[in-house]
Amino acid sequence: MLTRSFIALSFLYPSLALLSACSSVTQIDTNPVITQQLQTTAVDLFFTHDNLHTRDTFNQAVKLIQNENNPEQLDRQLYFLRAFSYFGPIETLTLDDKRRLTSALITLSKRQLFIENPRLQEHFAVTLYLYYNTDDTALLLSKLLPILNTQLTRLAQLPITETNDYALWETLRAYGLLLTAARKDNENALAKQLINANISQALLAFASSPQSLHAQQDWPRANAYWALGQYRLVLPSEDDGSSSAAELAIDTAVAKMAKADVEQRGIMAKNTYTLGFHVNTFSGKESCEQQSDICHIPALTEILPIHHVCSKSLFILAQDLNQQELAQSCDKLISQASNFHQLLQTAETPTANDTNSALRVVTFKNWSQYNAYGQLLFDIQTDNGGMYIEGIPSKPNNQATFFAYRQFWIAPEFAIWNLNHEYVHYLDGHFVKYGGFGHFPSKMVWWSEGLAEYVSKGNDNPSTLEVIKREIEKAPTLEEIFATEYKDGQDRTYKWSYMAVRFLAENYHSDLVQLSKYLKTDYFEGYELLLEQLSKHQQQFALWVNEQATIFEEETEKNTTKINKLNRYGYRDYLTPNHLTQDSKHLHF
Repeated sequence: MLTRSFIALSFLYPSLALLSACSSVTQIDTNPVITQQLQTTAVDLFFTHDNLHTRDTFNQAVKLIQNENNPEQLDRQLYFLRAFSYFGPIETLTLDDKRRLTSALITLSKRQLFIENPRLQEHFAVTLYLYYNTDDTALLLSKLLPILNTQLTRLAQLPITETNDYALWETLRAYGLLLTAARKDNENALAKQLINANISQALLAFASSPQSLHAQQDWPRANAYWALGQYRLVLPSEDDGSSSAAELAIDTAVAKMAKADVEQRGIMAKNTYTLGFHVNTFSGKESCEQQSDICHIPALTEILPIHHVCSKSLFILAQDLNQQELAQSCDKLISQASNFHQLLQTAETPTANDTNSALRVVTFKNWSQYNAYGQLLFDIQTDNGGMYIEGIPSKPNNQATFFAYRQFWIAPEFAIWNLNHEYVHYLDGHFVKYGGFGHFPSKMVWWSEGLAEYVSKGNDNPSTLEVIKREIEKAPTLEEIFATEYKDGQDRTYKWSYMAVRFLAENYHSDLVQLSKYLKTDYFEGYELLLEQLSKHQQQFALWVNEQATIFEEETEKNTTKINKLNRYGYRDYLTPNHLTQDSKHLHF
């Protein structure tokens, strides 16, 4: 892909009218058997797939929170809610269930034992970002955000202890993760409720206070900056795309704090601002250079110290890859190039006027690092899952580059996200398509993305076949696939385009090769005419697609339930305080 967005497609939520449909919530009866289970089951067992995670158990836990006065039991039930969000059937919870939860949290927040217990406040913050991150809970969340604001102020005044730090950290994360969910669509109810709740004032007050620095540790201020950055992204811009007065006000307020901080702490304060706020508002390299009094750009070799040559046409700049990982990556790419040249019969001859001599693969250790240093070092937009930039092929010394990162979520296994897919874009641009990106006027998305998917995955593509089997009744035609644009969605862009390329490779290979030759010789009219002729194979394509769907067997583990994990791109690794580990009392997935 030329630019892949990691942001999920927006979902439609139930009407907010449902929230006010009734003013009271039906109470549930106590179930002594479930209550005893919740009160006596080993806490470690909460974080497993078992029969304890049911909607009834969720509601019994909420009822206990509503009425319990024992801090240890409240700790248990709130921790069970955290576990349920990961291992339970969270999609079965109704709006009434969440109303009951809201009532229980409000009741809890008024008790002295809550006010005096940071562990319970930690749970409160976590519950907010796990259960109130969608439109249908927006009005319910509005009742809880004032409690969160008060909690932030209270926690800031407490002595520095590990327990207090966990509570403060999760409170700051609650702001940021809720805002991250809301910024998918800043016209939705969740975004509006967060904007209207004065959370920016609470965050600004905290970030500018001495309490946001813990001796030599500035993680509280960095996390507050990050949350303010997410708030800034939620704010609507002007109709012409320019920054609104509200957006500029946040920029000004944070910059003012950062300047005062730099006067006190120097380069440390610059790094806090840069990695906390600047890169998380996707402000980029040029803006950082213009604000050099508060923003810092490190040397390239400081971030990417590894330079590894795979071949005369391929080299890697890496942040943390070891020799085995470098060799594995090179081998995968070199073998794939051979398959590409064989498929399209390129004779390994570059297109005319293409001066690229070697692909540069820039690999960061995770998305957080890519987001930060992709902007600061290479001036690229990083609100995506990695990208290939061809540059201007005819420009002397042009450097085509693929920006990527580890698939950190599969550790300890190793892979570079989209490595093979993106390498096909380079091969396609260097050996097939004349000119740079955007040279041809249309009908390139299916070719670029379908070819990259097919060459990188071959016939082993179960995730695509799952979608094809599910959407077989509304399958696009060949003509529609050939006209695909990126706005048509990921399934059309990647999965159906893959099917079209695979169909041609298996049934009309010579025509597929001819299409590549037309692109190589810059003969777009011939390319379009051949696509028109290939569209006439629609009936055969439809039968072929049905055949693939019929023989495909979903490769799923039938007895394994997936964990409802947090958005892997929602947080930043460098914001995590080093001393706050995910031990048995602080688990997340």
